[in-house]
Amino acid sequence: MSSRKFKRYKLLLDEGLHLPVSYPKLNSLHDVLHIVNTKNKSKSDKVIFQMAEKEGRLPVVFNTKHFKPLINKNSTSVISLSTNLTDTESDLKICKVLRNISKSQSKGCLISVTKNGINIKFNS
Repeated sequence: MSSRKFKRYKLLLDEGLHLPVSYPKLNSLHDVLHIVNTKNKSKSDKVIFQMAEKEGRLPVVFNTKHFKPLINKNSTSVISLSTNLTDTESDLKICKVLRNISKSQSKGCLISVTKNGINIKFNS
């Protein structure tokens, strides 16, 4: 049985999400930065997306409709959370996504996380 090597991801939480301390498992396993702790606080979604790309981070957002048009096959993927998830559910589900995504899925995908599951779509 082959085991996958653990990868520590760099994430950027958008303004609508709580601070990293609200996601203890995620925060302990990955490099989690909240946009309010950067110079790009209160900037446009495009600027936030560009920052995430420049720093090699996966943005974690609620407002999918603003980020989806920014994704292309060479860009970073975006993790979109349902607003119906609690912080605990979000913490566990994001960790599950990061544990299971392939290298190719970390580029050009919209990764939707809801109570019903996880959906990964390549954005064209």
